[in-house]
Amino acid sequence: MQNDTSPERPLTVGDRAARAADRRLERQRVSAADEVDRILGVTLALIEKSAPTMPPVSEITAAAGISNQTLYRTFGSKDELILAVLERGVIRVAEAMRLRMDEFEDPRDQILAWIRVVLRQVSAPAAAETSRSVLGYLHQAGAVGGANQVELLRPLTALLAEPLTALGSDPARDGDCVSDLVLGAMRRHLWDSTAPSAAEVDAVGRFVLRGLGANVER
Repeated sequence: MQNDTSPERPLTVGDRAARAADRRLERQRVSAADEVDRILGVTLALIEKSAPTMPPVSEITAAAGISNQTLYRTFGSKDELILAVLERGVIRVAEAMRLRMDEFEDPRDQILAWIRVVLRQVSAPAAAETSRSVLGYLHQAGAVGGANQVELLRPLTALLAEPLTALGSDPARDGDCVSDLVLGAMRRHLWDSTAPSAAEVDAVGRFVLRGLGANVER
């Protein structure tokens, strides 16, 4: 395949203005993304500090150095802000989970890694307290129920599709079963303020693999 060596089309009237506008819009987009990321970081830090209560909007705006108007213009409401904090947390867990699962070639080990990462989320007391504060607030506000919760956790549950397919399982049906079981165990520990033991994590993993008809012995 030959490289395209045709000369660039000469600029016509209006092109320079359009390109200038595009560059300005891109700078604004990057600046807005940076501000959103900063606000989310400040909010999470305040939640971790104030848990189990939630920080008031006035404290968030003061720490972020923005006005109430800027906050509400960016997120619409406090509920949306807290939900965005939770969403970013789920995405970061999913990224770490993907890296951990990629360390293994055997789909059984990948599923076990998925289970361990999920249950590990309630093993650190401070992190679990933060999660309870955020989820408790959002549940009370009616922002994380039903279909919303399924969609929120999709970055995590979607990672089961590949290893389940490799084992000959139905990724949709069996993925729901595995995620319901493991995420259910995580929620139980979260709301009971407990943490799963290593033996429990191992037992859950073996139970899941047996349910999938996979050989649990190495």
